[in-house]
Amino acid sequence: MHNNKIPSKEHMEQLWLKLKESGLPIHSFLAEQGGTLLTENYQAPYTKRDLHRMFSITKSFCALAVGYLLEDGLISLSDPITGYFPEYSDTVQSPWLMNMTIQQMLMMQTCHSSTTYKIDRQKNWVESFFTVPPTHKSGETFLYDTSSAHTLAALVKKLTGNGVLDYLREKCLDKLDFSKDAYIIKDPFGSEMGGSGLMAYSLDLLKIGRFCMNTVKHGTGVFADYLRDAVSFQVPTIHFGQTLDEKQGYGYQIWQIRNGFAMYGMGSQYVLFYPELDMVLVITADTQNIRGGQQKILDLVRDGLKEFLSPVPGLPVFSGPSHLNAVYRLLPGRQRFTRLALSLDSKEGSLTLSGPDKTYTFSFSFTEPAVSILNGYKQRIAVKALWADSRTLYLPVSVVGEYVGSIHILLTLSENGITVWMKKIEETLFHEFSGFLTGFKE
Repeated sequence: MHNNKIPSKEHMEQLWLKLKESGLPIHSFLAEQGGTLLTENYQAPYTKRDLHRMFSITKSFCALAVGYLLEDGLISLSDPITGYFPEYSDTVQSPWLMNMTIQQMLMMQTCHSSTTYKIDRQKNWVESFFTVPPTHKSGETFLYDTSSAHTLAALVKKLTGNGVLDYLREKCLDKLDFSKDAYIIKDPFGSEMGGSGLMAYSLDLLKIGRFCMNTVKHGTGVFADYLRDAVSFQVPTIHFGQTLDEKQGYGYQIWQIRNGFAMYGMGSQYVLFYPELDMVLVITADTQNIRGGQQKILDLVRDGLKEFLSPVPGLPVFSGPSHLNAVYRLLPGRQRFTRLALSLDSKEGSLTLSGPDKTYTFSFSFTEPAVSILNGYKQRIAVKALWADSRTLYLPVSVVGEYVGSIHILLTLSENGITVWMKKIEETLFHEFSGFLTGFKE
């Protein structure tokens, strides 16, 4: 810690005042430090006695349940998920799906590019995870896939006979005096909505938050070791995050934030953990219709705590290979690229994508934006690359000129191959720079 101060009750009540004055629809704000409640506040129409939809905080509860499955010897994180659902997976042909592990699901590194049950909500939501064709190799790229947590909740039920909350009640929640009223909404087919269905009190979240903080700091055994991994940086999210805190990385269904980690859900439901202060904050709100609302809340919290927190870099800092010259043969895809060449040193590099019709080269630098012309479009681009982790290169491509926009390219390197994720944010052009490419070294 960079000082000996910790936030007081008065500091937290001042923060509550700022949250209220923000004009955002904040429903509750609770704070505790070292197990001592500092403030507990609610705003109409919510009171202490109202259950609140916690959305994706549900995912973090599923991750806790998976940790207990591991401790109970019911699973290994390296197990392929298909082995637990033979009723759905007997017809699976794709090795990308057959090889997907429980750990990869926890890290949002599935072989699906989006939530599978949203494709056809009339079909069994769990089954969709095994029947929707995969888009890429699992274990390569973080993409938010709520059907992953939905399937993990089904796994808990299948192996224990209990839903996620009932299983957790046996393990820890009853000891914490976690509310008996809390429940998880079920999908149309009777499975718990493990990705978004938790209904609970704000105080329940503070209780589970303190339990997790104590376990991470002082716990021993299989579950405690698992939880320390769960709240640590496992995969980069810089290509995905909408806010600076969302770009910090991801663990097992738990986000990294500056100076800590977080459980959070749509509309600004937060359990924020600051280990150096031994502090847990809970916020519930509804910012679904407010552009930038999430970041505004996180910035208000950070401003309220910055005098107590150590300075940290804006983004996690990694380094990758200092030299690389490789050519990859690409599997056929709708983008019609057949070949990828990647060349770099510690200062700069280039990525070239080739197909039967056109070749595109992206020049980049690691020190400042490298400006060039994107051949094929004759548009000026600027690219300052960075390593998202030790094997993942991120190229944020700024398009400047008549077609202002961006192209985002994430390259995940393995010993003999490469997985490329691309997304373009521009109205009319660059359609080939979207989706996945899979390649093997020539």
